[in-house]
Parts: sequence; C-alpha cells; structure tokens
Amino acid sequence: MGSPWEGAVIYSRKPSVTHMEYCTTLERLGLGKLSSDISKSRASVMGLRVTKDVKDYPNGTPVQISIDVTRKKQKTRLDGIIKTVISLGCNRCGEPAAECIFSNFSLLLSEEPIEEPEIIDMGASFKEGFKSFNGSNQWVQEDDDDASIDWDDRLYFPLEEKEIDISKHIRDLVHLEITINAICDPRCKGICLKCGTNLNTSSCSCKEDVEKKDYGPLGNLRKQMQQKSSYSQ
Repeated sequence: MGSPWEGAVIYSRKPSVTHMEYCTTLERLGLGKLSSDISKSRASVMGLRVTKDVKDYPNGTPVQISIDVTRKKQKTRLDGIIKTVISLGCNRCGEPAAECIFSNFSLLLSEEPIEEPEIIDMGASFKEGFKSFNGSNQWVQEDDDDASIDWDDRLYFPLEEKEIDISKHIRDLVHLEITINAICDPRCKGICLKCGTNLNTSSCSCKEDVEKKDYGPLGNLRKQMQQKSSYSQ
C-alpha cells in the first residue's frame, strides 16, 4: 500500500509554462482529520473552491497551490504558495476552530543526482555564497537563492522523467502549520476550570475560589504577617 497522499500534486515538465495552479484537498493529502464543516465554510468565504479535477474528494476542504517555475541550467526551481484552512481545537473552549494557512515554499529539481556534502565549508564569506560538493572532488559555486534551499527540498528529476510527485512536500508544509494556539473566536470565553461548562453557550454557577491554596510556604504570608502584627500590639 502506498502513502495516502501519493499523486495528490504532480508537477509536469512543460518548457513553455512558467506558472501553474493546482488544487487538491486536505483529505487527498491524508490530512482528513484537519478537515471539517468549519474549515470548508471558511475556505468558501476566502474564495477557495474544489475544482472539477479533484474527483475523489469533491466535498473536501480545498488546498490551492500556486507555483512559479524558473528554469536554469540542469535545474528547475519551483516557488509557490499554499492556501487552505485547517480545523483545530480551540485553545480556550476546545471546540473546532478554523486556522487559515498561507505558506510559502521552494523546491529545486535537479537533472543531476542530489548528493549532500559530507563536509560543509564554513569559511566562505557571505558574498561568496554557499558551496556544495558535486561528487567529483570539486567544489562548485551555487546561486545565493538556490543555496538557501534546504537539502530535503532538493529533488532528483532526471531529464527522461516528465512528471514528479511533490505532494509529500505540500502535505508536510500544511502539517507544520498545526498549532495549539488556535482560537475559535477572539471573544471566546473558554470553559469553567471547575465544572467544564462552555461559557460561550451557557452560564456557570460555580463561584471563584477566593482563597488561594497549595502555593507553598509563602502562599499565606500576608495573613501570617497580619497575625504577628496584631499579637505585637
């Protein structure tokens, strides 16, 4: 069995194309747990729609990918942005909360095999840029822009291949946006820490405990000082 996200986003080698638009869904990327009615509704408000090309999950949460293509000698660089909405648990009340995602990415597709250097030259100045080892005992100069791309984002794309699957990288970018600080609404009142009532939907009869306990030996320091003061008088 292959990974559930395989084939979700396929880049096709087309020399005449410099910009491409893709559409997939969270479900197609294997992130169905981040999809809900709330994420779909917010995506609709943002103008994100599932295109007709997505036939397996037409009712999923859309993921829009825009890519600019730059071709260099034996390399193709993809610079893109991902737009989608994921559904997370609210940090205050625990109810589903929509989290909008706008994430940039860059991929470097090389016609030559990717070989990460065993030794990195740390003596190069900033103006000289970073250097990489090409596997033939020679150091080759890289463009400053390409040198900033992480090794995990450099993919071997031989000339005889016409397509390459980049869906795993798209999935990982969405997955990195998962946070514990999501809030369903800025006015969210949260839950009662004593009885667990959602204060957004109903009121709570619990009274706040004025007396603070279990704060160590200094917890009731003020009370102790007041008692000693009254004794001395």
